[in-house]
Amino acid sequence: MRRNHLLVISVVLLMLASEATGQNPPTVTQEAKNSPCSNIVALTGDVKIDCSSLTPTQQKIIESIPSLLRKLIAHQADADAIIARLDECLKAVNPNLPAKAYFCNGGWRSTGIGANTGLQMNVSPGPDPSLGEMINLNNNHTQYQKLLEVCTSQIESNPEWLTPRLFCAIAYASLGNAAKAKEMIDVYDSRKGPAYDDDPLCKQVSDAIHTALK
Repeated sequence: MRRNHLLVISVVLLMLASEATGQNPPTVTQEAKNSPCSNIVALTGDVKIDCSSLTPTQQKIIESIPSLLRKLIAHQADADAIIARLDECLKAVNPNLPAKAYFCNGGWRSTGIGANTGLQMNVSPGPDPSLGEMINLNNNHTQYQKLLEVCTSQIESNPEWLTPRLFCAIAYASLGNAAKAKEMIDVYDSRKGPAYDDDPLCKQVSDAIHTALK
């Protein structure tokens, strides 16, 4: 019965898959020149960060990041919860920091006060290219492990975008892990808003997952 419900999700996605094409997101490249970033590079691999213009205080913060990362890994902390808490702290320090809101398709809108200007709004209409990839993997019916890898990667790189959690819920349920599927949909439900509820893709997929997990 549960498997049949998941196939309903695939049919819905097939009808809406044509909406998932779009432009590739921009790429940002950073260059490393000074030593304060060396420990971070060692931890994260081939990543280069420009620290040449940092103040001594900023350099000290940079140097503390590796030890912080080790603590998070050692305690297997919930990265999403930590990031959410850090965002709250940063907003308390500077309430003018841009607020970034994602849409179901991976597009986003950022609104805030610029460093040397007034109110700024930046918009990336999407859709995110990974949305089409997740839809195609789901519709394949045999690629749920690969789907899990893609949606998990998206959660790690874009934790504020909630749609990958829907696909991870599908993947986990299809692989027989109902507990993890419920965990994903519960997080989605706790954070979603009109940008997701009013979108046909996310609403129909969410409804189908809830039906499948009953």
